[in-house]
Amino acid sequence: MNEADPSGRFQPAEVRRRQILDALARLAISEGLDNVTIARVASEAGIAKGSIYLHYQSRAELIAALQADIWERMLTQPSVVAAEHTSTWTHRLDRILEHWIDFEFDHHDLYHAVFHVAGSGGPEPMEQARLLLRSVLDGGTEAGEFDVADIDTTTEFLLHAYGGPCYHSTDRTRVIETLRTLFHRTVGASAELPADR
Repeated sequence: MNEADPSGRFQPAEVRRRQILDALARLAISEGLDNVTIARVASEAGIAKGSIYLHYQSRAELIAALQADIWERMLTQPSVVAAEHTSTWTHRLDRILEHWIDFEFDHHDLYHAVFHVAGSGGPEPMEQARLLLRSVLDGGTEAGEFDVADIDTTTEFLLHAYGGPCYHSTDRTRVIETLRTLFHRTVGASAELPADR
């Protein structure tokens, strides 16, 4: 079999893990995580059951790996945005919000199946998102761009504010515009600030 074929017997570990997680993600959406077994994931991935145990010791570890993978995809780009020094804090906040909304719309069924239905067996899955958002609010407040008296409460409010509209609306543009306005008002961002410095 061709070595470039992802269904081939011998694959680099990162390729095999991606196959396994993608198979689990498809099953989480179509069948629900409660009904997923290691054997079912192996079948969906087109690999032997034992191959999964080379990478994940248990079903719980496999599900935790999928949750971590989703959070990594949700946080990688926003972490880059938060660290930018060429944009205003308001612009950074806008771009992080837009990324999260886009992710929620693009992967809604997966996110719902993996977090809302199954819950999280590991540490609080939103902790990295919380720290990222807090760093932007801290930076914007210290720079005088935001007027936030209570960083912790504001972080929690904003962190949870975008989820409901994504779940209950089909109009992505309207959700982004409405939540951008809400975020700006909540942090006291000046309407006169340019998008970039």
